Amino acid sequence: MKRVILSAAALTICGLAFAQSPQVIVNPGQQPSPVVPTATVGGNYSDIDQKGVGSDAVVQQQGTSNASFIEQTGTDAGNRNMVDVLQWGNIQPSISGQLNYSDIKQDGAGNAFMVTQQGDLNEVYGTQMGLDNTAIVQQGANTPQHAQSNLSLVDQDGRDNFAEVQQRYDNSEASITQRNDVAAGVGNRSYQEQIANPNMSSGHTAIGTQYGDGNTMVQIQEGGLAPTGAGNYAQADQGDVADDATNAFAQQVQTGELNEAYASQKGTDNTLFQEQIGSGNKAVASQADNPTSGSSLYAEQYQDGTDNEARSKQNGSNNEAYQEQYGDQNFSSIEQRGGVNPGDANVALSIQDGSLNHSMIEQKARGNSAIVDQTGDGQMSVVNQNLASSSAPNGNGYNNATVIQRNANVSLTPQTQRAAAARRHF
Repeated sequence: MKRVILSAAALTICGLAFAQSPQVIVNPGQQPSPVVPTATVGGNYSDIDQKGVGSDAVVQQQGTSNASFIEQTGTDAGNRNMVDVLQWGNIQPSISGQLNYSDIKQDGAGNAFMVTQQGDLNEVYGTQMGLDNTAIVQQGANTPQHAQSNLSLVDQDGRDNFAEVQQRYDNSEASITQRNDVAAGVGNRSYQEQIANPNMSSGHTAIGTQYGDGNTMVQIQEGGLAPTGAGNYAQADQGDVADDATNAFAQQVQTGELNEAYASQKGTDNTLFQEQIGSGNKAVASQADNPTSGSSLYAEQYQDGTDNEARSKQNGSNNEAYQEQYGDQNFSSIEQRGGVNPGDANVALSIQDGSLNHSMIEQKARGNSAIVDQTGDGQMSVVNQNLASSSAPNGNGYNNATVIQRNANVSLTPQTQRAAAARRHF
């Protein structure tokens, strides 16, 4: 059994409601190149087109409404093309470092680009075709560039690629799409980190999409909330119905209030972690949901705060789902389909420590194990097993259910699941 340490709709007593509210980052469309730049103060324009191997492009633009276009074609692992773009300016006391645009296209192996933007309302579009490419985007700095309402879109097609986006301050959007186009090839890696500092403190949006096998995705979001009442939003999608994602790893970590984390994995041997620290948060994990089926799936959700909600759904056999919640008035649910025999059993564990918490576990077919451990007052636990499924139409036999409920003053050894804190994978 593996031991590694992962919005929903209305709650129903008789069954598990499992609703997801996926979002998309609206693409305003890439600007054409070349263009006639708008005649604004600081509106500089740069267009670089390089063909061949071992090319370097460096662009530095200061001010407002700058535009940079770079296209590089052809390279190999020994003679890489490189791009470095810096667009900057202090947004106070005068308006600067706003409405800048960077567009990068690279085709070949071993290419790399780095874009740094400081200020508000900036956009980055990066596209890479080939293997062993690297894309790094930094929008915002600690001071004095507040960097609000920025957009970063990175698209990589190939294998062994790496993409990283870091955004500071608030209300920014980041999207990374990676396609592993080589069967049994080395997977891709993506990393998104968004930190909402005081200022207006509206939450960020991070969306990651990966296709193929052996991919890794990490999303880290801190802060958020606000005057606007909006927290952070993270969405991780690995594989789809037509393209299973085998040996995928996804991790989402959020701190603050009113955050939402959604993760979906299609395929087998996948691992998923979700962690939320704060109140009013939602975490939804979906692994091999109908009509797809998977095995050897692992999902873990950890929440510390009040009024949080965690939902986990798995379809297949030999899967594991673990949930931990600390605080009051939290809700957790686990739904597992497809266990057949004891050797193919699914395992569900729910741990809640606080008051007025509610845990639901629903397991279909047979050979499954459910454990609930609740500490505190006013807890509720519902476990449904032996439910029919396509793999076990009669849906009965070989299940185990354990429910432990204790007052906080009773000295009993609680379940221990979190042997290691959720970790950043790279």
